[in-house]
Amino acid sequence: MKLKKKSIAAAIGIGSAMLLAVTGCSAPGGDGGDGGDTIKIGVLATSEGNLAFGMDEAKAAIGVAMEARGGTAEGGEVAGKKIEFVYAGTDGTTASAQTQVKKLVENDGVDIVLGPVSGDEGETVVQYALTVPEVTFVNGAASPVGMTLEGAENFFRFHGDSAMWMGGVGTYAHDEKGYEKIYLLAEDYSFPYDNAGGFFSEFCAAGGEITGASWVPVGTTDYATIIAQIPADTDAVYVGLGGADAASFLSQAVTNGVSKPLVGGTIAVDTTALSGDANIASAAVGMISGGPVPGGDYDTPEWDAFVAAYATQPNAFPSPSIFSILYYNSFESLLLGLEKADGDLSDGQSAFREALSGLDWTSPTGEIKLDENRQAIVTNFMNEVVTDDSGALVLSTVAQTDGVKQGTTVYDRFESCADLG
Repeated sequence: MKLKKKSIAAAIGIGSAMLLAVTGCSAPGGDGGDGGDTIKIGVLATSEGNLAFGMDEAKAAIGVAMEARGGTAEGGEVAGKKIEFVYAGTDGTTASAQTQVKKLVENDGVDIVLGPVSGDEGETVVQYALTVPEVTFVNGAASPVGMTLEGAENFFRFHGDSAMWMGGVGTYAHDEKGYEKIYLLAEDYSFPYDNAGGFFSEFCAAGGEITGASWVPVGTTDYATIIAQIPADTDAVYVGLGGADAASFLSQAVTNGVSKPLVGGTIAVDTTALSGDANIASAAVGMISGGPVPGGDYDTPEWDAFVAAYATQPNAFPSPSIFSILYYNSFESLLLGLEKADGDLSDGQSAFREALSGLDWTSPTGEIKLDENRQAIVTNFMNEVVTDDSGALVLSTVAQTDGVKQGTTVYDRFESCADLG
């Protein structure tokens, strides 16, 4: 069913106040807001769990943007200010994100927070942002719909949400692929709720049917039981898994003889899932999905420059992942805002936030500008997994849609089309 998540801002606010009172930690914000010469940016990204590569991808994105300005992922100078980074790793859970974001603000005294990676983390961070209005938050890759609908005027997201990313895919699956019945398999947290909700709301509206649903914990390794219970008359399986979980399922789909076509959630078809095991090709080829990552046939000067610069970064994947792309678009927007504001973080960072709100620039994946909720209006890609000349799994773009805007429906777990209204 469609449900708005409950706010935890009050609880986080009380905890923050108690921490400051008991420990004597510094007030939020570094010296950049007081006219100092250093701007301190806290970077929140996953370094453990099934998205453990998130920190490397965040650093790669930061490295690309900073190297273009003569700096590195360790620091540099922007708008006449020294840029200092403080990196904080999480395990993708809300508890870890809350601990680390509070550390960045209340102990490390950062002026700006960039991040986090994962969905539930994002909801925690935006609620915390409401309690520290003097700090600006630029989202990294977290994409639940509700994050920019909470009224946090110090929170900005320069990429789409997970429901936006699946726009058009549900109708395409039904009308063009001819899928009438689809089984739902997805991880049990906010990102897959919205991602699957965006897909199935269209698919069901087109006349499709959900033949069953399995919501699994992040980190699930054994999918044999779930594969065995997929109804025989199902036309396709929706795979709302990511990272190591998606790779595990695709491998087991091959060994367990899954012959039905697959529809991928946005991160199920990411390079982080497709680049690890050559034996998954028979399951992965033909998967359709939607998201912010263009296919291998995408060619613009901005994209080509980003891909080339990304390839030089430590621990880079064969092609940029969704996480590196989102962190780059977010961090480059942050830097463009600083440059437009001449590095001025005084007066509650008002000039900086005004600059962020007014940005309109051509990113590697298309034009980015914000709506009135500080949510990006973006370009979206519908892709299909294919093999290239070397046999590697890559994406091929089926359709591109520019100027995609956010809706207001926030999804929760659902089991059938009837649950979607």
